[in-house]
Amino acid sequence: MRKEFFNIKNLNLDLYLVNCGYEDCCADFVCAPHKRNYYLIHYITKGSGYYEVNGQRYALSMGDVFIIYPGQLVTYYSPDINDTWSFCWIGFSGKRAADYMKLTNVTEYTKNLITQGFYSTIMNCINYIDENDPGFSQLKLNSYVLDCLFLLTKEPEKKAQRAVDHVDKAVRYIEYNYMNEITPKDVSAYLNLDRTYFFRIFKKYTGSSPEKYIMNYRIKRSLDLLKNSDYSISEIAVFVGFRDVYYFSRVFKKVMNVTPSEYRK
Repeated sequence: MRKEFFNIKNLNLDLYLVNCGYEDCCADFVCAPHKRNYYLIHYITKGSGYYEVNGQRYALSMGDVFIIYPGQLVTYYSPDINDTWSFCWIGFSGKRAADYMKLTNVTEYTKNLITQGFYSTIMNCINYIDENDPGFSQLKLNSYVLDCLFLLTKEPEKKAQRAVDHVDKAVRYIEYNYMNEITPKDVSAYLNLDRTYFFRIFKKYTGSSPEKYIMNYRIKRSLDLLKNSDYSISEIAVFVGFRDVYYFSRVFKKVMNVTPSEYRK
């Protein structure tokens, strides 16, 4: 069984759908050597076959993708009379089609990507066309092209997050939450880090323990309130994360060598 749609509109766009379809191939299936003037991506849904380009032959099986680039002489066929294969495809072109193709990071002619969503995306595209022909939207067709290209995009390898990045996040967390009763334990839990490891890297990059850094930051924020507001010292203590004004005063004097009242004067 074969089903195919051709977009008959000649569009002057950066990207547009040319055709899409699927085919259950017969045992002696052969697509004779030919060239295309657009990109054509095939995804094998069942069986196996061969694909030839630039003098090389590739063995293909379910889950593989092969890409026909504009101007390439290609052929593809069933392996023998006792085997069959099925595949779906999507073709696209446009002024910036090559740029979109580069965004996938797919450079080889075949990729064992096992992208199950590829087949369903193409079938959804065909169903959309069947249900809306001739009133389908070119923008909607483009969305299926983009979905297929995205499915071919190789995700970049996740690098281990650097210790300095953890510390940066910790500092931002403290700056956004100092007014609450946060502790170093809360910060390490937010970062999902072992508390001993967190203490070590925080001290390395800030020169201060997490607990001391939090206290100093609270005192720093209180200075502005003492200078530029009429709030009472008790109110300021609460605003910067101290629930006990006497403890706030002790910490303040230890850091600033004067009491909050003396600093305000």
